[in-house]
Amino acid sequence: MNEEMKNEIEKSAQYINMSVEDATAKFNDICAENGIETNDPLAKGLWRNYVAQVRRTNKPNAGGSSGSNSLVKPVFGFFVSLEEPRDMMSWNRNKAKEEYYRDADNALQEGIIANAEENATGWQITRYYKGEMQQKQVTERPVTAEEMDDGVWVIPLDSTERYQNGGENRNFGKPLPLQQFRRSGVFFGSVEGGEMKKYNFSYKNQGGVDFTPDTYDFVHFRGIPSEDGNNIYGMTDVTKSTLIRNAELNPDNSDYRNMDNYDFEECLANNFGNHLVPLVEIDRAHIMRQTLPNSERFVITDGTVCNMNMMPTKNGNRILNITDLNAEFDYDNDTNMTTCWVPSNVELDFGIGSSVIVIGRTSQRITDEGPEPVTINVSGLYVTEKRGSPVEVSQPIEEDFDWF
Repeated sequence: MNEEMKNEIEKSAQYINMSVEDATAKFNDICAENGIETNDPLAKGLWRNYVAQVRRTNKPNAGGSSGSNSLVKPVFGFFVSLEEPRDMMSWNRNKAKEEYYRDADNALQEGIIANAEENATGWQITRYYKGEMQQKQVTERPVTAEEMDDGVWVIPLDSTERYQNGGENRNFGKPLPLQQFRRSGVFFGSVEGGEMKKYNFSYKNQGGVDFTPDTYDFVHFRGIPSEDGNNIYGMTDVTKSTLIRNAELNPDNSDYRNMDNYDFEECLANNFGNHLVPLVEIDRAHIMRQTLPNSERFVITDGTVCNMNMMPTKNGNRILNITDLNAEFDYDNDTNMTTCWVPSNVELDFGIGSSVIVIGRTSQRITDEGPEPVTINVSGLYVTEKRGSPVEVSQPIEEDFDWF
C-alpha cells in the first residue's frame, strides 16, 4: 500500500469510528474480495464507497460506535464453552481438490476450482462463473494455487452461491483463502443490556485465535449480534481489544456488575436442558446427536475426577477421566470411566476426587475390533467441588546406580 492510500485511510477512519488498524484491515479485505491489489487506483474508489455507505448507515444516530445503529454492540456475560481455533479452509480446500481428482472437467465447469496455466507473459487463469467461462491474465502465479499430482495448477474456489438462510455469499467464485481460523463457542449473556440468554459465538482470523477468555468468568466485550438474535460474531481486533473481566473493573464503574452470588449450575439447568446428559448415558447421547446441527451437538455432563494425566499430547491436550460414583460399577468392562480431552486454554487447578461439570463434543473411534468408548473433546469446564491440586508434570530423571 502506498503512502497516499495510507493517508486516505487514516483520514477517513475517524469518520466511521474505526481505529486506523481496523480500517486498514477492512481495506485489505475489500481489495481481496474484489481481486485487486492495494495499490490499484480502483482500490481508493472502493474504499471511499465503503466509507460513504457506513456513514449513511450510521447517520440517524451519530453517537459513535456504541450507538444503537452501529453493528458493534456492548456484550456482557460468560462463556459456557469456547473451542480451540480451527482452520475452516482446510476442509473446503481439500474437498475442492477431491472434486478435481474425481472429475477435473466437471470441477472446473461447476466453479469448484479454477485453472492456472503458465505462459510467456505470466499466468492465465480460467474459471466458470454462473456457467460462463472467464479468463484473466496475471503476471504472477496466485498464492492460493496448488499443483496437483498431474502437474496442473488449480485454485480452489468458494462455490457456495447462497447460504442456507438465503443470503448471498459475496465471496462466491473467489479463491478460498489458504487458511482461515475460526474460534467457536457458546455464550450466555446480554447484548446492550437486553435479556440474558444463550448465543452461539464465532470469531474469525487472528482476532479469534488471540481471543482466550476463561469459561465461567463474567466478561465485557464488543461484538456483532446477528439479525435473528441467536449469534454473536467477533469483529477484527475490536472484540479482542475490548475484552475485560468484570472482576477487574472498579465497582464504581458503570459497566461493573456484582455477580458474586451467581449460580452457574442453576443457569445451566434452566437454560441448557436439551444438552444435559448423565454420564452413564453418554454413549447413547453421542448417537442421538449426530443428526443435530453442528452448533447444537455439544453435551453437558458431570462426574468425579478419578484420574488425570497432565502430560500434554501432541496436540496439547491433557487427559481427564471422570466417573459417576452414584452409578453401579461394572467390573467386567471398561465403560465406568469417560475420557475427556482438555485443551491447553482450559485451566486445570484441581486434583483427583474433585467434582466437575464438563462441556464439549462427543467422539468415538471405530476400529477393526469395533467401536471404542465415547470420549469428550472439552470446550468448557466448571469445578463444583475442588479437591487437591493437579500433579505437576516433570521430566523423568534416570537414576545412576554406578555413580561410584
